Amino acid sequence: MTNSLKSNSTKITTILASAAVCALVAGGLSSDNTFAFVGSAFAEDGTGGPDNSQGNQGGQGQGSKGSQEGQGNQGGSGSGQGGPGEDSDSKGPQAGQPGDSGSGGGKPVWAQEGIPEAELGRLSVARSPDQVLERSLEEALANITPDIVAFYSMDLDEMIEQLSLHWDDEETAIYDSPLQSLALFQDAMDGTSVLRDEGVRNDTDTLLAVFLGVASDKNLPITVETVIAVSTILGDPITGTAAEDLAADAEAIRIAVLAGHG
Repeated sequence: MTNSLKSNSTKITTILASAAVCALVAGGLSSDNTFAFVGSAFAEDGTGGPDNSQGNQGGQGQGSKGSQEGQGNQGGSGSGQGGPGEDSDSKGPQAGQPGDSGSGGGKPVWAQEGIPEAELGRLSVARSPDQVLERSLEEALANITPDIVAFYSMDLDEMIEQLSLHWDDEETAIYDSPLQSLALFQDAMDGTSVLRDEGVRNDTDTLLAVFLGVASDKNLPITVETVIAVSTILGDPITGTAAEDLAADAEAIRIAVLAGHG
């Protein structure tokens, strides 16, 4: 009888122990999907869990980047890399480095601060990638004719008269494409012009004015803010008196184009 009672007691103890283990496993899994009762065992070697997954709550292993980086399980300390400490200045090897789009934290020039608000209309194509403007410049040079050379060699008053009174004449040949005109504008911003290599004889200020005036919308006035915005977008800001003079001359060209169109 005594042996039988001991046997039954042993069986009951085994059953209760098994049930307790199952309860622990179930409870651990249901709370936060971690094996609470075996955490300390795996935390000793820093693996963070039985499947050695990164970022799980087991030793301080490498987690996914972001706010959770470097946070491991509360159950032990491993050899993995943790996140920045409280005294960190959050500066890594690439902190503050510009993106692929240029300076300003990855923003293109036209998306950065410092450009005045101005309605640009057709002049918005100044935001085109460099390769687009380069190709447009090549196209302009490929399509140059003696009449184009003659027109862009005129002084400002002659251009205004030609555009306003003789728009439909065959000899009135201009670069009407905004992209080509702005590509020529950008090229002349340093005081030179590739058109001079093609026979055009004119001063830089007049060329800049006609390039900008022809590229602009016929019904959209050119202001000082327009000049500053476009030149800044193109990488060489024109400001002050130079911007005022250029705006006035380019506006005169725009009005002449408007009058010529009728």
